[in-house]
Amino acid sequence: MEYKKSDITDKTLKKDVRQVTTIIFVYFIVFQFAALVSSLVLSSMRKESKAAVNDFLSNSGLPYLVAIGLGLFVIFVSMTPSIRKQTFAVSTRKMTGGIFLALVAVVMTGQVILSVYGSLFEHLVNLIGYTSTEQLKEATGTSKTFSMLLYAGFLGPVTEEIVFRGFLLRNLEKYGQGFAIIISAYMFGLYHSNFLQTPFAFVVGLILGYVALTYGIKWSILLHIFNNFVLGDTLNYFLQNFNDRQADIVSSTLIWTGGVIGMVILWFYKGAIRKWYRSNKPTGKELKLAFTGKSLILITIIIFIISCLGLDKI
Repeated sequence: MEYKKSDITDKTLKKDVRQVTTIIFVYFIVFQFAALVSSLVLSSMRKESKAAVNDFLSNSGLPYLVAIGLGLFVIFVSMTPSIRKQTFAVSTRKMTGGIFLALVAVVMTGQVILSVYGSLFEHLVNLIGYTSTEQLKEATGTSKTFSMLLYAGFLGPVTEEIVFRGFLLRNLEKYGQGFAIIISAYMFGLYHSNFLQTPFAFVVGLILGYVALTYGIKWSILLHIFNNFVLGDTLNYFLQNFNDRQADIVSSTLIWTGGVIGMVILWFYKGAIRKWYRSNKPTGKELKLAFTGKSLILITIIIFIISCLGLDKI
């Protein structure tokens, strides 16, 4: 359905943002609740020691696989036929190997930013007697079971793309691509509810949103899988062949090399990026209406509290 600016009012924008962000939050709650209940059921079925059961649950992806199914049910029930069609529409823009590798490098630039931010954030929370070590492990941990690898490396990215670059992005696309990408990336960041993952997820969400709208959701899915599986689990498995010091050197070299290449690419194409943004940027009024909505403010506060609970005392 085509929309003209004259057809869109402040009231409809706030209503649409409220509806889709609320549905995303319901998805978040259903996902977390389903994972928790599945964990309790699995723990009750195992006849091992408490420590062994806890170790199993901390490394198993089975609860999350159950949660994916229930979460996707919420999203697909909420999708209209037109949004479903838009989500899986094939783009006329052709993706090439060079473009995909350039996007990977830009994602690695985000990882460089995350590493710098993570160090600064840890220093700041240390000043008030807390540490974000556990949140860092959650953000950079390696899958230790096949079920977790299946979830983190493949099914998780597919689900998140359908939710954030499908349902959410396409529902807000009528207000402009820039607006839709920013709001979807913001919600994607909040979804991770982790002070270290949230900023990185927001940056990556901007990239994935652009990819989904320009080249189609299948390419944002592949880029997301590449980030999680190749730059995450595969790289970490490779680094296990080295001692800790060597692994840090190899990891830092790879990430910083890719990150610097990404920075060069962004600088080289800064004119094209600026031109695209000028054509698609949201107005300050649109963003103000979205971010001052009661539902989005409440969701942000709740996720902030959850993130705070993830910090540990030194």
